[in-house]
Amino acid sequence: MPSELYARFKDWPIFTINDAYLFLKSRHKVSKKTVQVTLSRMVKSGRLYGVLKGTFSFNNSTDTAGFAYSPFYYGGMAALMIRDLIDDQVVLEVMTTKTVRRRMVKILGDARIVLHHIPKKYFFGFNDTQYGYSRVPVSDPEKTLIDLFYYKIVLSIQDYAEVLKAVNKQKLSTYLKVYDRHTRISVLNFIKKYKKKADRGELTSPY
Repeated sequence: MPSELYARFKDWPIFTINDAYLFLKSRHKVSKKTVQVTLSRMVKSGRLYGVLKGTFSFNNSTDTAGFAYSPFYYGGMAALMIRDLIDDQVVLEVMTTKTVRRRMVKILGDARIVLHHIPKKYFFGFNDTQYGYSRVPVSDPEKTLIDLFYYKIVLSIQDYAEVLKAVNKQKLSTYLKVYDRHTRISVLNFIKKYKKKADRGELTSPY
């Protein structure tokens, strides 16, 4: 069974116990308990990695951990990092429509990711982007900037420079139409005050 599971799920970013059970059940007489034991033994032997409770991967990279919270995209500072808009290495921030009970969770042992619940009406503005060896959904510059304000993630002014350069003001205005007045005005005022400075390479002093 382990070889069958590998052949089936080696290219999946994440799969669940139920995924494995439905696959093996279609080929063998097998109970869910047997599948659980098989997966547990594979993890102990190092042939498989436990990502979160009930979710597994044949890849031990944190890059695809967000798929455990699908539908999702990587946003906030993580989006800036993935799109090379900041130089820092930061914790992955997962924007998910699922209910979030904890803001930070451990994955693959001691690695951590940050979770943000995002209302379905704000679940847009992302596209598949290469990250490591995988393609993952990542917010575009316009949505990333909005999310930074919406989730009250404050950066040093220098860290806004590249995302401000990348922002298309027309697309940003379209995105902001669905947001509350406070978020809309805050983002637009920020753009008005700092985008031209960023475009000229002058966004270096604190505000």
